[in-house]
Amino acid sequence: MRRFKASAVTAVELVDMNTFAVILAEKLDGSGMRLEIQKALSFDEQDQRLGQDTYCVSTDEGATCYGGVASWALKPDSLEVWLDARAAEALGVQHGFVVEFPTETLSILKEGLERVLS
Repeated sequence: MRRFKASAVTAVELVDMNTFAVILAEKLDGSGMRLEIQKALSFDEQDQRLGQDTYCVSTDEGATCYGGVASWALKPDSLEVWLDARAAEALGVQHGFVVEFPTETLSILKEGLERVLS
């Protein structure tokens, strides 16, 4: 599992980019280790044809995988994301992520994850 402590947590809708994103970053400026889970606000035929009509998971290293979250668990101060083998390999991690976050961001994270992963 790739582990880090996120200082920055956000869930944001970017209408001009047709995206809703949940972002956990190690540093407040968004740098350092990062986990992003994004989902388009709407999908077109090309997205469907390419199998990209789902969420995607990305890291600070630029690795990206469409789908692949086997399960996830949200605790008051940490998020665990388990990936299937394909996604773990594409993202260069073993099994998934464990990310600690400030407890005051729990509700933002919960609502965002439910939206992007549902």
